[in-house]
Amino acid sequence: MKLVIAIFLALLLPMGLFAKDTDEAVFWKWFIKNQSRFEHFERDKEVLISDLSEKIHTYRKGLAFEIGAKKDGVREFVISADGIKDLFPVVSKLASAAPKLPNWKITAFRPRMDDYSRFTVDYNGRKFNPKEIWFYSRVLDGHFDVIFYHPSYRDEDRNLIIAGTYILLDMALGEYDVVTGIRQLDHKPLPADPKAEGLKPYSEFRTAFDEFKKKKKD
Repeated sequence: MKLVIAIFLALLLPMGLFAKDTDEAVFWKWFIKNQSRFEHFERDKEVLISDLSEKIHTYRKGLAFEIGAKKDGVREFVISADGIKDLFPVVSKLASAAPKLPNWKITAFRPRMDDYSRFTVDYNGRKFNPKEIWFYSRVLDGHFDVIFYHPSYRDEDRNLIIAGTYILLDMALGEYDVVTGIRQLDHKPLPADPKAEGLKPYSEFRTAFDEFKKKKKD
């Protein structure tokens, strides 16, 4: 009898009788269970962000997210690696495991924004106005390099400028292209006459990058 039971269990195990949920399944089960709470996201924002942060960091530390405003009954849930390339496979895995949810759009990596050059970013007390930023780009050995020129640039503010500019870059190109598509990135003071120096306004940055990307694909 014991032998029969052992054989029966051995046959069932490969069928997944005792299979454990994947980490992705655990996260999405929690999300499905709590999705109704996000109907009032703007009202309960602090609590919901705290709860979702705890859950996504339990899945993997370092991940970030954004919850968009409801549009035509649908909210966008953006899962981000926060610019950390090593976490890109983690983001892709979690997003691809998402179930189909009628009221949600699940997006891997921060997407591009329409009219990206119209939005001023306020980061850590400093305003980054795309209309005041210029750039120089080059394609060398099949790679895209860029220098951004900022008004009121100071070396002591460099880390702040870098962080704020990355927000603008995500808006322009999307997180994936920023991390995988730009080889070298630098920051310098804006000259008195940027046009005379051969620089281009930030509003043309997306076009410059996309031309490079298209030629590289061709």
